[in-house]
Amino acid sequence: MTDNNQSPVNSSRLERALAGEYQFNIRQLFAEAQTHYKQHLGLLLKATGLLMAIGLGAMMVLINVLSLDMTSVESMQTSNAGLLDIAMLILMTPMIVGFRMLGIKLSQNKSTSINELFQYFPHILVLVTANLLISLVMQVGLNLLILPGLYVYLVTQFTVVLIVEKRLGLLPSIILSARVTNRYLLSFTLLLLAFAMMFVLVLFTMGLAILWVGPIYTLVMGRLYADLFGVDEAPQQIHPTDKDSILDA
Repeated sequence: MTDNNQSPVNSSRLERALAGEYQFNIRQLFAEAQTHYKQHLGLLLKATGLLMAIGLGAMMVLINVLSLDMTSVESMQTSNAGLLDIAMLILMTPMIVGFRMLGIKLSQNKSTSINELFQYFPHILVLVTANLLISLVMQVGLNLLILPGLYVYLVTQFTVVLIVEKRLGLLPSIILSARVTNRYLLSFTLLLLAFAMMFVLVLFTMGLAILWVGPIYTLVMGRLYADLFGVDEAPQQIHPTDKDSILDA
């Protein structure tokens, strides 16, 4: 799934990012994200609300189908609880990637719509595999010393976007995401801490603040992706071909 037709502009952005030449300004990133949030408020609220409604609705249906008791520790340790996790991962992963792509396009003033959430189901196999692999490695790291798990989360956060936007295979996407993120590890760590504090606000507001925090997150990360990796100008071909492979380099 490798794309060899990357534009010179995108190549130069990536080269500068890998050389450590990108000027990481967290305050400016949040200021620009807030501006885009105000400009596209209706679309972002609808996308965030729809994502939450589908996620919560699907979870409630699956809990009933699988006869799970959310108040019982024993019930949540059964195989059915594992099936719930897998089903939610399969359903939500392509839509969360769509939400990430929505942020990228809005941060670059590109035309998009709420349908962006549903554009990446053709990539469901590789996207779910990527999330499962990253989650597994991250869980091992968290069980060991916590910090390795957080590090894995930090350096792989662009993986799924690279898969759908650059048409890279799973392993090349993980490697490229890690290479770029490692160049700005301290800045990304500070950014992660900022978002962690913002998500505390979500808990204090009974989830309502996600209508602001979620869009700001995807807009900030979208701008960073565009700055570090570049965004292809050509129309995205989202239907995998026969040559596509999960581990294609």
